[in-house]
Amino acid sequence: MNGRLVRGLLIALVCGAVALLIVFRMSGSRIAWSDLRLVNPTLVVAVLALVVAGWICDSMRISVLGQAMGAGIGLWRGLRISVAGQFISSLMPFGAGGEPVQVYLLTREGLGVGEASAAIAMRTLCNAVARVMLALTALTWIALSGAEWRVPRRMKAAMMTGLALYVAIFCFSMLLIADPERIETVVAPLLRSRAAMWLLRRRGARRMLNSISRIVAEFQGALRHYWRRERRTLLAAILLSVAGWAAIALVPAAILRGLGVRAPSEQVMGNAILFHMASSYVPTPGASGFAELGFAELFRMIVPPGLLGLTVALWRLLTYHFTLLVGGALVVGQMLHGRLTGPVEDERRT
Repeated sequence: MNGRLVRGLLIALVCGAVALLIVFRMSGSRIAWSDLRLVNPTLVVAVLALVVAGWICDSMRISVLGQAMGAGIGLWRGLRISVAGQFISSLMPFGAGGEPVQVYLLTREGLGVGEASAAIAMRTLCNAVARVMLALTALTWIALSGAEWRVPRRMKAAMMTGLALYVAIFCFSMLLIADPERIETVVAPLLRSRAAMWLLRRRGARRMLNSISRIVAEFQGALRHYWRRERRTLLAAILLSVAGWAAIALVPAAILRGLGVRAPSEQVMGNAILFHMASSYVPTPGASGFAELGFAELFRMIVPPGLLGLTVALWRLLTYHFTLLVGGALVVGQMLHGRLTGPVEDERRT
């Protein structure tokens, strides 16, 4: 996994740098001293505070879901699990890899694999519910207000496609969560095949089948526990998800306001939520390349050309690269303490 992270980091940096150069070149913007003086230190602090607020909301969400399963996870441990997962997902195609790492770190807090998987599944579910709620609220507000939706036609199509895909995958995930045995019914025949028996040997395949059955049973028990006894916890997790995404959506609105660009904050926040949904399906690590070019296209009708490059650079540096910096420090620290050796070995086997 170490090699994949390094490759992901290099790809992300190269794609991001090339995309930024294209944005600056096509918009005719340039970074001059007069432009840099527009970046008030208060703006930087405010944006970083919003990013950290998003982390804290996710940390609290992981904490309450883990505590509902009997794990004593405080705010700081939840923060480490949250940011470590975000760091890994930021360096993997399609944002994959973060959840398995978070599941593994929860098992280090005393949960079984099935219980930890259920906790992260509930986190993902609450996260999806919050994103869909905010996106639909934004679209409803735009439709009812009569305000002009100042977004290029191509970006409208991309964002609506992203929303449709997100809802479809959300519904499919709900089917799996409602009946986790479907996972076992798909995997079990594969492990009983002659090829699997030959590759894993008969005993290895049987052990894996027993392990899957045990994990699925744990997962089902944890889900029943959440649905029957922890509905208030799930409601709290959804509210924390809404607060976290609201903080993330406020970031571009704060940057525009800090640079003196007048734009409806509600529309900017709605655009940000829909944009994050669309960028979830980009195969580059951290959606690098698409994120910079897409953000520039999204706001080119609002931001003056001379400030477009600076706006995109600030947004990417204060969100994505800041997460890489802090998340990388946390992940390296946990690797040095042996807390991430499990996922490293598992990744190499797969």
